[in-house]
Amino acid sequence: MPTLEETTKLSKDLRFTILGRAIADAVRAGKNPSVLVEEARLIRHQEQNAADKNTRFAALTRQVGDAAWSGQDLNDLLERLRSLRQIEIGD
Repeated sequence: MPTLEETTKLSKDLRFTILGRAIADAVRAGKNPSVLVEEARLIRHQEQNAADKNTRFAALTRQVGDAAWSGQDLNDLLERLRSLRQIEIGD
């Protein structure tokens, strides 16, 4: 049974596959694919933003783990995590 991560990747790939076929069909039919191309751009942009946030969260969390492991002060790192989360949820 596929994991949640595998299912999510498959659904993202399927979304781009369907959109790519629609773009190709529009071009083949001599129609302007600009609306579809814009949708692909927006989806990719959202995907990149999510990846960037995930990377920042992961990096900060690793730093928290390292600091905790070595007995360092966590306050600055915890504040950075809180701030990142606050930005993410718009609070």
